[in-house]
Amino acid sequence: MLQTEILRDAADFVRMWDEVGRLRAVCGLKDDVTLCPLHFLATTNPARRSCSVACWRGPQLVGVMYATSQRVLGVDTGYAISGDYMGRGSLLCRREDEAEVTEACVSAMFAAGTHSLHIRHLPRSRGAALLEGYAVRCLDAEVPGDRMVLGTSYDEFLSRLGRHTRRNVRYYTRKAEEAGIAFAPELSKEEYAAGVERLNRAADFPAEAMRLRCDERLMALHGGGRRMGLRRPDGALVAVLCGFRRGDRFHLLTQLNDAGYRWLSLSPVLRGLAVEQLIATGHRELQFLGGTSLFFGRFCVPERYRSILVDRKRGLAAAGKRVCSWVIDSLGGPGAPIPVTLEMLCGVFLDERRLLRRTALGPAAVAYGRSGTEPPKLAASRAAVAAAAAEKSLRAV
Repeated sequence: MLQTEILRDAADFVRMWDEVGRLRAVCGLKDDVTLCPLHFLATTNPARRSCSVACWRGPQLVGVMYATSQRVLGVDTGYAISGDYMGRGSLLCRREDEAEVTEACVSAMFAAGTHSLHIRHLPRSRGAALLEGYAVRCLDAEVPGDRMVLGTSYDEFLSRLGRHTRRNVRYYTRKAEEAGIAFAPELSKEEYAAGVERLNRAADFPAEAMRLRCDERLMALHGGGRRMGLRRPDGALVAVLCGFRRGDRFHLLTQLNDAGYRWLSLSPVLRGLAVEQLIATGHRELQFLGGTSLFFGRFCVPERYRSILVDRKRGLAAAGKRVCSWVIDSLGGPGAPIPVTLEMLCGVFLDERRLLRRTALGPAAVAYGRSGTEPPKLAASRAAVAAAAAEKSLRAV
């Protein structure tokens, strides 16, 4: 049986820094920055506090689940998330320890006050944790990934795209140039901040202040980062993006586009020009950190993604969530929008279509649908439990 401890702050991680480094090396995950404690801590803030768990077998560290507890107005909601949208930065452990580490971490978090947990990760094991005694929903499917091979030349990169996408990149880039839009490969921190301030008023999907502060912390952590953009003739920025380099991989953090220029499809224009610049400066891979790209996602390396939603099965909180979920679906149906916090707190008791939209499987269904393949479906939790039981019995032999 594994021993566990909750990791609340940087000091807790510092105590086991060497052990985490050795475990990352043993697991072959040194190149995944999302599993570095410093990177994880840079993504936390007053609304997202660490409630990570370390698992020990005697003196040996065998696993870490990075997780954050969500807070509203300074009050802990009891809802926790492990892993980013694409499932990175969640579980650090060996393949054979995955189910056991997951079970131990869930037990530790729920014993410490968590009542609802969403684990998003990229499993290396086919089995799943048993999680007996909890209400569980498991979503498991192959999805378009978040890492894209760039190649050694821009022509090679374009050749990897589908014919329609390749034509669109070239066509809209030419239209943007004809409209006087110029590529800015290096923006200063001040230029970028001014551009973001303007674009947040003009974008379809503005970036929250906490996300922008997180971007700056991550770029500072990883060597200062890089900021690029598109300028119109008067010098105003109509699109920007930022990210940082680790090895030969560029990690893209945030992109904002002026919605008034939809006719120019600024997103693929900026990404195409950015890729050309990145290849010229020695980058060979692009990672959409914390998400995927609807435009380029189909050309990323596919990943096996697993989303596990866990709640207490009994008690007043579980009963309240069941009633709340029933009321939500009765009043507006599974397609009606509800506050994000309320959706989080209802956990596994929500309609399956709502659960699907809260994971990387929602956009995956759209992307795979375009290629004519069957979209991923929500797997019954009993199927995951059966697979876990089979794997556990093999481990016991």
